[in-house]
Amino acid sequence: MLDYKGYNDLLTIKEADDALTDREEWFKRVAPLLSREELRDKFNLCLIHKHVVLQPGERMVATGLVTQPETVHYPTPSDIIPSSWTATGVPFEWKRVNAPEEIIPPPPAEVFREFSEIVGDGSVLGLSLAQDPVPEGQIWCERVDYGQRQHILEMKPVDVPWGDEAVVHQTSWSVEPSTGEGEPTLTMKLACICARHPGHLD
Repeated sequence: MLDYKGYNDLLTIKEADDALTDREEWFKRVAPLLSREELRDKFNLCLIHKHVVLQPGERMVATGLVTQPETVHYPTPSDIIPSSWTATGVPFEWKRVNAPEEIIPPPPAEVFREFSEIVGDGSVLGLSLAQDPVPEGQIWCERVDYGQRQHILEMKPVDVPWGDEAVVHQTSWSVEPSTGEGEPTLTMKLACICARHPGHLD
């Protein structure tokens, strides 16, 4: 796992977004891997970036729709599972579960070997647990409350006006449902709505 120093060394969302060039070509190369039955609807492609600055001993842990730094005293607590991984399979974000049946095993090591061969070891692309489905016309959006050091997920209409001061970054993609014809494709599942203000990690 990435410790707090490793997490703090991750790119900001703007840096990661700027670094992801030729994304449609990358999506074409990754889509066949994520379309496999054992991965489909369980894992998404994600843009690797940091949300806040961590202190020693902290990890980014999601409880419900809010992810925030927590001091975790044990390497593998029973109620916290990895939720995001680098291209080589190193966890960098986590999720709290309430019951054993909510535990989702990470992708197998051979999947990360194939994935890293496609995108490269130091890629800004990684894998994450898939978000819950949303109704037609809705999308998951993320924002950061820097005062509270919280990363917050919200469901919003796809066509909502974001405002003149908003910058939109795509941060997660999943395999489109297949009709059995043509190559698998990826579609955006999560967008970061970033306001321009002092202190923003952009």
